[in-house]
Amino acid sequence: MKQAIIVGAGHAGLATAYLLRQKGYHKVVILEASNAVGSAWRNRYEGLTLFTSRRYSQLPGLNISGNASEYPSKQEFVEYLEQYAAALSLDIRFGRKVVDVRNDTDGFTVNCSNGETYHSKMLFVCTGAFQIPHSYQLDSNSFYHGKVFTPESIGDRHLTCENENWLVIGDGASGRQLAKMLVKKNQVFLSTGKARTFLPQRFLGRDIFFWLDKLGLTRLEKQHWLAKKMRKKDPFPATGSRNHQLAKAGITLCKRFNLNKLNSEKPITLKGQVIDKVIITTGYKNDFSWLESCLAEQASNKDIFDKVSDISGLYILSQPWLNSRGSGLIMGIEHDFNLLDLLECKRSF
Repeated sequence: MKQAIIVGAGHAGLATAYLLRQKGYHKVVILEASNAVGSAWRNRYEGLTLFTSRRYSQLPGLNISGNASEYPSKQEFVEYLEQYAAALSLDIRFGRKVVDVRNDTDGFTVNCSNGETYHSKMLFVCTGAFQIPHSYQLDSNSFYHGKVFTPESIGDRHLTCENENWLVIGDGASGRQLAKMLVKKNQVFLSTGKARTFLPQRFLGRDIFFWLDKLGLTRLEKQHWLAKKMRKKDPFPATGSRNHQLAKAGITLCKRFNLNKLNSEKPITLKGQVIDKVIITTGYKNDFSWLESCLAEQASNKDIFDKVSDISGLYILSQPWLNSRGSGLIMGIEHDFNLLDLLECKRSF
């Protein structure tokens, strides 16, 4: 029996394994569905840049190389995760997709798609917040015959295309960054939603997250009135992507786009232009179906995170606003892990 099982070999899973080792737990295994660490990051679009500087994009136990005040690319961060796993000699089992979890008085029984079974008293869910991107299914009678992409499916070939009319649906950080990349050689329309609140990427010569961290705003409990206000506003750093900057770059901002129009029997036109390709960047949803057996006895009207908190030895990390603003950030993993240590008695094995 393992002391702990971690599901997911992304940045949260790797950091959790290290932090458990620091607490004296050495019989820890990480189960990863893919064949490499950081699969969620690998699947993101080429050209993605993190909006936290290297200083706030590193995990406990190993610094990321490069200027700490600059911002790492997706590829750089993936390479850092590979270095992290190798340097710390973490026990990672690739190709182990968890399909079912059962719990009883002896702990957790974790079943994988390859038939293997693992047992442990503690189970950490570190599958991250970027599991399944929102998408849209086209009807066969739709006039629109172009592709509907997500940030994961778009690929470098489409990002380097020319002279096409693109519609980007969703104006969060990813949608705005993709629009800026595409507009260099294409006509781009960005469908916006609610009015966005932006933070300066740097303030007084420092990364904005330096100030948020020093003021304790990234660790402010989600029930605090100020945290609730932050969550409602959902601000993110403006990396040259405020509305007026996008317009100056040639991007046409338009109102919220009704996805059902993709299945219209007429062509999609904006400002008289027929749309060739569409990207949906409206966020992600989790898939915790493999936990259903484990959570079956919990009240059905409870949020899944509340259900998890009712089960001794079962933990979730690296989910937006799990405890605070920092919960969904790379820099917030260690803080949330230490909260688990404070709230639960340390188990002996």
